[in-house]
Amino acid sequence: MDMNHATQAGNTASRTARFAYTPEAADYGRALWRFTLDTWPGRTASLLLPALAGALAGGVRVALWGLGTTGWVVLGAAVLVAPLAVRQWHRRFRMNRLYEADAARGAIRTTLTEDGLTVTGADGAVGTAAGEVTDWHGYPWWFETDELFVLTGSMGYFFVLPKRGALAPEDVDRARALFTEHLRRI
Repeated sequence: MDMNHATQAGNTASRTARFAYTPEAADYGRALWRFTLDTWPGRTASLLLPALAGALAGGVRVALWGLGTTGWVVLGAAVLVAPLAVRQWHRRFRMNRLYEADAARGAIRTTLTEDGLTVTGADGAVGTAAGEVTDWHGYPWWFETDELFVLTGSMGYFFVLPKRGALAPEDVDRARALFTEHLRRI
């Protein structure tokens, strides 16, 4: 039995990734940019749905008011620009709030295991930006950039994990393996 416990402990240790870092605003901006332009949930929510809603509402208004060709041209420009600008402003506002909450915690330590992720701030508080320890179901999707791992389920919640915080070079590969096993890559 002692041999089995030792083997299990060794497997658990090899499946654990540790990161220590201080949040930077640029990380959150890069995560938002990548989510918005390079993932299907980001493109759908930020480009397709607002444009369709704006087109429908504007089309009804132009048709009812009889504004002719000029109205349709103005509507087309408004449908492309206004919803995107408002949606992007809202997303940037949300990401800034997430960054501020994480930055207020100071240095952050994140541990990834088979059970999920545990985040501890310099203030000693345990939990993610939402204030709780999260199992893998809390973030169904993930993506990565050259500098970051980003866990998300929607714009409502993001978890930004800078690769620069890896305590050992192997931790980046371990994190990627855990994400691949437990989450859906987008």
